Formats: sequence, C-alpha cells, structure tokens
Amino acid sequence: MDTLQQKELLFEENEKSKAVAYLLWLFFGAFSAHRFYAGQTKSAVVRLIMLIIPVIGWSILALLWLIDLFLIPGMINERNLKTIDMIYGPEKPVEVQKEAPKAVANEVDKRRQAMLDDLKKTGYRKERRDDITRIYR
Repeated sequence: MDTLQQKELLFEENEKSKAVAYLLWLFFGAFSAHRFYAGQTKSAVVRLIMLIIPVIGWSILALLWLIDLFLIPGMINERNLKTIDMIYGPEKPVEVQKEAPKAVANEVDKRRQAMLDDLKKTGYRKERRDDITRIYR
C-alpha cells in the first residue's frame, strides 16, 4: 500500500460526520457532546460549568444550543480541515507570477500606452494636456 492510500485511510478513520454531530446535539446537546466531538473542548467545558447555574445558566445554554444548530457544519468542516492539515501538512501558498509588460503591437496600442504613461506622469489628474489632446478623444 503506498503512502497516499495510507493517508487517505487515516483521514477516513479520523473524519467527523455532520450527521453524528447533529445526533449528539439533539440528544446530548445540554452536555455539549457535539462540541467535544467537533474538537471545541474549551467551549464545551465552559458550557458544562454553566450547567451548575440553575436559571441564568440554563437559559443561556438553551439559546446557545439553538445557535449551535447553525454552527455545527462549520465546526465539523473546520475539524476535518485540521485533520487534513495534520495528515498531509499545511497547504503552501501559491506564488503569483507577475506578467511582463506586453510589447507595443500597433498604432492603437502605442496611443494607449502613451496615454497610460501620461496619466502616470500627471498623477492621474483629470486635466487635459494641450500637447496630446488627440489621445484623449
């Protein structure tokens, strides 16, 4: 088995499922089981501590429980991306190569280049210059 297949199998073993996260949210959401599953252990522990506070803590937890309904896909995607980075290594940024200026091909390109050079010289002011007014027409 080559290394690419081993890495793919390793990812499949550690991949988190949104369906499982929603089931944990539904049945054990008060205990933040879905957050533990998604790797959000700090916020899950804070929520467990909030269970100790009867009225205020529980009402805040109920609101956060409903908000998590919409946050679960992002948490699971983030966890899976961290798993991919752990297995394959962080993604390297793509270097962007700057294009060289194009050579002047015909009369229209010459006039366009002269206009751009003039705009660069004048600081892109919108004044008309008398010596090259025909370029701006």
